[in-house]
Formats: sequence, structure tokens, C-alpha cells
Amino acid sequence: MIEPDLVIRNGRLVLGDSVVQGGIAVKDGKIAAIAADAALPRVGNEIDAHGNFVLPGLIDCHVHFSRITEETEDFRSGTQAAAAGGLTTIFDMPGSDEKAVLDAVTLDDKRKEAESLAFVDFGLFGGAGKGNIAKISEMAQAGAIGFKTFMLRETSYSVDNDIQLYQVLEETARTGRPNCIHAENPDLVDYFAQRLIRAGRKDPIAHAESRPNICEVEAISRLFLLGKHSGARVHIVHMSTKEGVPILAQAKDKGQTVSAETCPQYLLLTKETMRKLGPYAKINPPLREEDDIKALWDGLSSGVVDIIASDHAPYTKEEKDLGRDDIWKAGPGNPGVETMVPLLLTKVNEGRLSIARFAEAMSTRVARLFGIYPKKGSLQVGSDADFTIVDMRKESVIEAGKLYTKSRALTLYDGWKVKGLPIMSVVRGAVVMQEGKVVGEEGYGRFVAPLTS
Repeated sequence: MIEPDLVIRNGRLVLGDSVVQGGIAVKDGKIAAIAADAALPRVGNEIDAHGNFVLPGLIDCHVHFSRITEETEDFRSGTQAAAAGGLTTIFDMPGSDEKAVLDAVTLDDKRKEAESLAFVDFGLFGGAGKGNIAKISEMAQAGAIGFKTFMLRETSYSVDNDIQLYQVLEETARTGRPNCIHAENPDLVDYFAQRLIRAGRKDPIAHAESRPNICEVEAISRLFLLGKHSGARVHIVHMSTKEGVPILAQAKDKGQTVSAETCPQYLLLTKETMRKLGPYAKINPPLREEDDIKALWDGLSSGVVDIIASDHAPYTKEEKDLGRDDIWKAGPGNPGVETMVPLLLTKVNEGRLSIARFAEAMSTRVARLFGIYPKKGSLQVGSDADFTIVDMRKESVIEAGKLYTKSRALTLYDGWKVKGLPIMSVVRGAVVMQEGKVVGEEGYGRFVAPLTS
């Protein structure tokens, strides 16, 4: 064996459905060998995993880092938060400002910006809406990890009607990349919201009531029908409803290429959180009920719900506080990239998910869905040496003031006790986080483009 640059010993390696005691040798940022500790050479740079789980590097496929002011999240603070939270790769959404990724030029501009700032590896989504259908193919050629479309009429990559939606689906189908869609019926959302506004409702719960389950459920059903006819790879982002799970299962049973993610907020919180935290808990789709939480956990455990993502949507405190007396004025979204892994590992400890299913939902299946497997998402020879080492016995309390994200004051989990922590993040053989402290270098992160479509 060529002398490795790094050897990890004494780990419990999560290899698919199996957990194997052993170690990993790394050379030039790639996995060079996986073997029993005794079979690995001694080198100067070694990590003792102390019997903890070594997972393929965890991936968050849904973050929003590309804000444009000094006070809001950027690739520097966002990827620091990601590394601190045990992540080794993130996928950034197109953005909704003047720098939104709508063509190959804006995608390349964002890539250059991120390459100068990122602490972890990153992929970039292109926006796909009514105004840039002709630009979808060029974004795919430029390396877009996938496409994002809003059914709601509020972004530069929204659609206004089913004809436009179908045209977008047809075009993304030609690229072979997933079309990740915010699935809510815009007409129903507007109808319910206006009815509440006319009644004088400004309280936090009014937001949840303005987007009842039917808004998402109808949209998912319609998307799967249109996706089947157009050949598009429809991926539902931040699925939040109990009714969505059997619809997803049925589509898969019929052989349709569909997928969905859910998020920690929909697995852990109900709309009652809005009574306590008001505009800080305003999220689209909104927080729901206990039976929705149960259905999503069941779907996640069975594999029907494919993956977990944070939908990290960082606002400033000022933007959120606008909604204290009028919930309609608050921005929708909340930070989550840094707290997601410890919150979910706590649930692994409670038996809601196995450690193998957790690794699949946060790494392997993400990499497969977005065409970067086995470069990412795998512990096998030749894969990138991306690892997340987790200590399932370690306990802590989430403290907002200690988070790396610029939106730390808005976390919904301040004071939550967690058991199971990421203690090391390794990106292409380099340690970027150790014991919660980011030790990597700004600008180390590399752009990740799909290997296959």
C-alpha cells in the first residue's frame, strides 16, 4: 500500500446496512483502504475514533446561504455552521435577490464566490421558472446539482399556472437532474390567507391556518401526475403532511422516479411552537400537528420519505421581529444547518431511526438522488475521504449564543438537551471541525457537480 496521508483507527464504520469495526486509510483526499486496524500502516497523521461511529460525510441538500448584506448568512458563516454541525457538503438554493441563479453566468458567479469562502464542499441549484426555461440546459451543463421551482408566485423561478409548470418539468426532464419543487397550491394559500386577513387575524397561528394540509397535498398529487407524463424527476422539498407519505409511497410502488425530503422542524415541532416563539417559528410550509410528525417519522424509517434536509433559511432578528404584532410581516424560515445532526442523533438514541438509516437519509441516498455517488455518500475505496464521526454517548445543551450561524438568535432549539453529537467533520481528508470547533480553512470547499444524470 502507498503510504497514506491519514489513517483513522478504532472506528465503527457504517457501511450501508452494516456496522464494521475497523479503520480507513486516506491518500490525496480519497479513501485508499478500509481494513481492520492491524492491517493499516502506521503514519504520522492518525485519528483515534475511540470506538465511535464513522459515517460517510453528511450532506445537507437544502440551504439558503446566498443573502447579500453583511448582517445575513453567506458562504463563510453558513459553511462554518455546516462544518460545526457535522456536515461535509451542502447544496445551496438559487437565492431570491438580484443574484439569483437563473442562467450559467449567475451560477458560475456564485461558484466563484463560494469557492473563496466555503469551509466544506458545495453544490449549487439553478432556479427553473417561467422566465428562464431556455436557460435550464445551460445551467445543467455548467454543473447545477439540480433545479428549484416554486409553485407559489413569489420568486424569479416561480410558475403561474400548470402550462408553465409542465414546460419547466419537460425541460428539466431533458437534463436528467432532479426538479426540486416547493409544493403548495398558490390559489388555495391565497384564498385561506385573505380570508384570515379580512377577519382581522394577525396572530402567529393564523399563519399555520392559512396553509392547511390540503395546500401541500393537492400540489404533491398534481406534481406526480405532471411529472409522470413529462418524464421529470420530481423531488418534493420540505414535505410536512401526513397525507403526503402514502401519495409518495403509491407513486414509488407504480415505478415512478419521485423522491421527497422532510426537515427536523417537521419531525420535532408542532404549530403550538408558534404560540411560544411567534414569528421565529414562521416557516413555509407551516409547522403542523402530532399526527403529521408520526406519519413523517414512519415514512422516514421505512424509506418512503427519502432524505432529511434543514431548509436553513436565515433571517435577521429585525426581519423576524416585524411579525411580532402582525405575523404576515415576518419572513418565513429558520436556521437549522448547525443543529440538525445533534437533534436527529438524539432521536437515533431514542430508537426512532437506526444509525444506518440515519446515514442513508443524510448521506448515501442524498448522493444517489443528486448524481454524486460514489464520489460522495459512501465509505468505499476511491470515494472522497469525507467522514462525520459521531459520539452517541455525548450529551450537550444547544446554546444559541455559541452557534456559528449569523441567525443564531433565531434558533428554535435554544436550551434543548441533545444526546449524540458530531465530534469531527473531515472533508477530503482534512479535519474541518473537531469537538464542535471549526478548524478548517476558508476557501477549502470545492464545487461539486453531478457525475451522472
